[in-house]
Amino acid sequence: MPVSPHIPHIAIIGGGFSGAALAWHLARDTSTPKRITVFEPRPFLGAGLAYGTTDPQHRVNVPASRMSIDTSQPDDFAHWIRQTDALADDPAAFRQDGSIFPARAVFGRYVADRLAPVLHSGAVTHLRRKVTGVHKSPDGNWIITSSTGDIIPADIVVIATSHPAPRPPELLRDLHLHSGHHPVLVTNPWQAGALEDIATPDSVLIVGTGLSMADVVIALTARGHDGKITAISRRGQRSHGHAVQAVDPVGQFASPPSRTVGHLLHRIRHALAAHPDLPWQAVFDRIREQAPDIWAALPVPERRRLIRHLRPFWDTHRFRIAPQAEDVLHARERAGTLDIMAGRLTAVRVVRGRFVTTIRHGAATVWDGTYDAIITTTGPAHGAIIHTMPYIRELAAAGLVEMDATGLGLHVDALGRACTGSRHEDTLFVAGPLARGRFGELMGLPEVTRHAEKLAVIIGALAASLPFVLHPEKERATT
Repeated sequence: MPVSPHIPHIAIIGGGFSGAALAWHLARDTSTPKRITVFEPRPFLGAGLAYGTTDPQHRVNVPASRMSIDTSQPDDFAHWIRQTDALADDPAAFRQDGSIFPARAVFGRYVADRLAPVLHSGAVTHLRRKVTGVHKSPDGNWIITSSTGDIIPADIVVIATSHPAPRPPELLRDLHLHSGHHPVLVTNPWQAGALEDIATPDSVLIVGTGLSMADVVIALTARGHDGKITAISRRGQRSHGHAVQAVDPVGQFASPPSRTVGHLLHRIRHALAAHPDLPWQAVFDRIREQAPDIWAALPVPERRRLIRHLRPFWDTHRFRIAPQAEDVLHARERAGTLDIMAGRLTAVRVVRGRFVTTIRHGAATVWDGTYDAIITTTGPAHGAIIHTMPYIRELAAAGLVEMDATGLGLHVDALGRACTGSRHEDTLFVAGPLARGRFGELMGLPEVTRHAEKLAVIIGALAASLPFVLHPEKERATT
């Protein structure tokens, strides 16, 4: 019987930016035949949670000139905006310094536009299905089960489920409230219509003070809300803004490597003191550039220490707020309708259609508050991904994946392959934020793009090395 070359099938589970960018870079390499399938229930690839929002007030938090699906063309998004006149109806996107902060949905459209040719050519197939199960067959192939009951085999599987649903604080999980009635509990502000039951004068408590909090305040304000908003987090920090003028990164934090968090913090403080005439963003931009090397040099106990003590400070300086969003927050603070405070929710009950809460800060400071609505903005529950994602739970039960030692995502090796203990799976990869326990900074778009490019090279080489198949007619029948 003649031997026919096997065309490797690469299945990417998750079509947000991480999965879409990986598919695009894999498809660009035409040196080896391959089939690429992206499982994504949303109608378009590339939008995901971050760029699938339809609220025009939700803007990208970095200038458009620094966003691209291709690091070799860092201004590709900005060029696309000019070429398509995508912001003709959004003059507020343009700042006086020439920077552009479009709505996030615009970036989603850009990614979809870039992917359109490879989808049209058939190099990439978009299956609008949710993956419910993944297991390994006795012959070593992967078997994927979709929500429609379809069984799809694959040679290589990539977990690109970037942002799982938020997990509300335990105090709020057992509250059973009727939709459409007060008080209002919103545990996932990204759900369509999540804020619709909040009335204009309602008093609102937001648990979490990062970028998601800012999005909620902006969305409520755009709806005409003028009631009092109180936002709390353990340290009461909110995301900072960009430098008034563009700055070049300064400092050196990767060489020689820091082996302890204390040494790293000392170097950062020294760099800030050494450049008193520069805004702090210049130092943090260099830290961000060198973050993968900084993270790789730290032993696991030090990585955990960094997460426990410094992560909130890093997040509020690293994930900056768009100027338009900052203007809204400042206006509400000046008007006295927004307070951002340090505290944690320690008790909550419903009394006469309102939440009665107890909030504690430190060992002694305690205060009570009454609110018409509570909104949680604590971010995606990456640490609970095995419990909340059925197909990952199945893989974990089979001993094929496990949490990373830092708790940030899944355990992977230096090539991005899923690991359990010291053993890795040759054909099971993790892309995007769920791999950041190994690689560190994998939440920002430039970092995710670079990671997708590197992973595409690794997976492309693996696909080229897969063995031949003796029964091509059988393969056609099963795929």
